[in-house]
Amino acid sequence: EEGLIPVAAQLAQQHVVVVAAVRDPMLGQMLRDRENAAGVFRAAAAERVLLERAAVSAELRHHGVEVVDAEPHQLPPQLADMYIRLKAAGRL
Repeated sequence: EEGLIPVAAQLAQQHVVVVAAVRDPMLGQMLRDRENAAGVFRAAAAERVLLERAAVSAELRHHGVEVVDAEPHQLPPQLADMYIRLKAAGRL
C-alpha cells in the first residue's frame, strides 16, 4: 500500500509523527462567495477539499499521527504549540 497514511501509521508505531498541512487561504473565501452559479460551484469544490482534508486528518490521528492543518500564517505558531504540548506530555 502506498501513500501518506500507511507510511505515517507505520512510523507512528515507534516514533512521534507530526504532519504539517498548509491550508489554502482562498478556501475560506471560496466558501463564502456564492453570489452566482460559478461561486456556488467554487464553494462546493472548496467544501469537498475541506471534507477530504478532514477525512485524511482523522485517519492519520486514528493511527496515532499528530496533525497540524492551518493556513500559512498560522502554521508556525501552531507547530510550536504542538511541540510544547508533546514536550509537556513527555512524548519527546
